[in-house]
Parts: sequence; structure tokens; C-alpha cells
Amino acid sequence: MAQHLSAVGQPASRIVTDRTGADPYSTGPTASFPRFVPSLSPSPAPTTPRQPAQPSVAGAAPPGVTHEAVFSPPAPWRRDRVIALITTLIACGTQVVWTLIDGSRQPSFRAAPGFTLDFVIQLVFYILLTPGAWWLFLQFSSIKAIYENRPTPVMVAATLQVLLIDVLMFNDSITGTPLPILCLLATGGAAIAATIMSQHTPTARSRLVTLGLAANLFILVAALHQLTSSLRYALNGANLSERTINLWMTPASGPEYRGAPLIGGIILMIVTAVIAATCLYLGSQHRHTMAFARLVGLAPLIMALTNVYILLAHGLSATSIGSTLGLTSIGKEFPYIYFRAWGTSILLGVFAVGETVLLHRRASARRRETGQVIPVAATVQPPLRQSYRPYTR
Repeated sequence: MAQHLSAVGQPASRIVTDRTGADPYSTGPTASFPRFVPSLSPSPAPTTPRQPAQPSVAGAAPPGVTHEAVFSPPAPWRRDRVIALITTLIACGTQVVWTLIDGSRQPSFRAAPGFTLDFVIQLVFYILLTPGAWWLFLQFSSIKAIYENRPTPVMVAATLQVLLIDVLMFNDSITGTPLPILCLLATGGAAIAATIMSQHTPTARSRLVTLGLAANLFILVAALHQLTSSLRYALNGANLSERTINLWMTPASGPEYRGAPLIGGIILMIVTAVIAATCLYLGSQHRHTMAFARLVGLAPLIMALTNVYILLAHGLSATSIGSTLGLTSIGKEFPYIYFRAWGTSILLGVFAVGETVLLHRRASARRRETGQVIPVAATVQPPLRQSYRPYTR
């Protein structure tokens, strides 16, 4: 039993009434069991003051690090990067020459000499309605990517455009229409160099990923160009229900051409463009490898199946000429045109299926390899619980 307070050698008046102003509980005996003792002292227990965390300023160097260490040095110009830049410049120069020659041969591109308003208007319409001008701007954007040491699929996509449409379908002879052959050689060399360079950039991409991005970029440019042509016909007052589409979803310039209905074709263009743009976004993000592997071949496969359906149900018409880079790429006789149209459509479909299978297999294998490693975060112990003893005398 605890001892009475009067037996500790102090008078009770000193304990009951504190004449010195001290805490009345401070002179009492301490119990043998742990208990919570309220403190009436205005001064809390001394603690070590903590310095408040200073807000970090964007771009500021951490303490102890010099300002020069914050900015990384520019990437070295390796041999593959230099070759990619040189070949891309050659391809852009070839495309500029092609654009100048093609613009001079356009029957609608006729304006008075000088930089007049009529010349500017016709130049804008020529850029909007000619796929070659679109690819010219895209090829110049790849120069910026190479200078910044970033991977780019533009040159590979431009090679697919020239190879599948301008050369394999509508080129009749090397001597008669040599510009598509020259563009194919220039863009093909730049595409090979850019693909090799993309494997050694800070955000490296494999060859399969680069090919998949290029195929979707090729389909996206084709779909957007056909949508622009359809919008032009609609603004000119054409009855869209009487118009058709032919190979590569090219809208017809008149109601006399055979093909699939244009209204359904516009819906198909929008769906294909959205899928291709989604694949381009997923392919540029390294955390979406499985989703990109599943969708990479969908947009090219839709284009290939559309071509097969049009060839089976309606046949080939002169409308499909609008899918080329321009008038300079079109031959005169088109030998074996049906066979070549079937060949390019089947080749695009095989490419889409093969790309999907290979990328999906590679992504699945990488997922199994990473799944066998136990992450460190899974071994974190749960927080310890505090045990409270009951208050007993």
C-alpha cells in the first residue's frame, strides 16, 4: 500500500498551499507505476528546433552543387547521328526540288508573277491539298529531332508513302517519272540512318517500335489529307451523298467515279485517324508498351482491308490518284495496275499483322521477365502497434 503523504517529512500545509509558487505535484513522491502527470508549467520541455524546409525553386541547384553541374553537357555527335543528319538533309533537299517541280506543273497553281494575294491563296490551297507538301514539313521536323538527339519515325513513314503508293502503284518507268525513285532512294537512306540512331538516343527505341510508329504516322497523314479533301468538297457545295471513295480512302472529285460511299468513308477516316494518333502517343511513352503492342497494327490493317473491299466490290478508279505525293509522281500508262494495287494492299496488311505479333510477343516476354523480380516495396514491414498497459495499483 502506498505511503501517506504526511509521512514523507514535509508539513501538509506546504503541500496543500504552495507558498513558493512551485508546482504542488513536484514535491510529492513518485508512484511506483507509470502514470500520466499533467504539467502546469508554461514552459514546455526543451526540444531541438527543426529548420523549415525551404521551397525548391525550379532550375535551382541543390546545396553543395555548383551551377555548372546542373546543366548536362550536350550529347556528343556520334557517327550514326552525323550520318542520320546528312542523309536527312539530302532527303529534304530532294523533297524541296520535287515540290518546286510539282508546283510548277499544277494546272490550278497559276498566278501572276510576284508575291501577290492570289499567289498566296493558291499556295495555301496547294499545301493543304498536296500530300507532298505535308511530308516536306514533316521531314524538316525530323532535322530538329536529330539535332536534339531524339528518336524520330518521320523518315520511315515518308519512305512507306513513297514506296507503297508513288512507286509500287503509280510509277510506270524510271526514265519517265524519275522523281519518285530519287525520293525513295533519299528517304530510304535517311530512314535507315534514323532508325539506327534511334537505338542510341537517351530515350532509345527498338527497330520494331520505330516501324510501328512510322506505319501509324503514314496512315494518320493519309487519313487527315483525305478528310481535308472531303471538307473542301463540302465547302464547295458538293453533294457528299453522291460522292465516293476509292483506294487509300481517297474521295472522288465527281459523282461519276465508282467506289464506296463517301459518308461512310469519312466516318472510317476519323476512326482510323484517332486510332493512329493514339498509337503514336502510346508508342512515345515507355510505360504503355503492352497497349501499344496491341494497337500498333490496327490502323494499317483497317486501311488494308478497306483497299481489299474496294477492289473486290467496286474496282479501281482514277480517284485513287489523289493519294500520291502529287502530279509529278503519276505515270501515263500504269502497267499491271490491278496487280500492283492488290500487292500493295496485301503487303500493308501483312506488315500490320506481323508488326503486331512481334511487338506483342516481345512485350509479353519482357513482362514475364520483370514479373519474376520481387520489388523492394513488397518487403516493407507493417507499422508496429503500441501496447498500452492497464492502469492498476
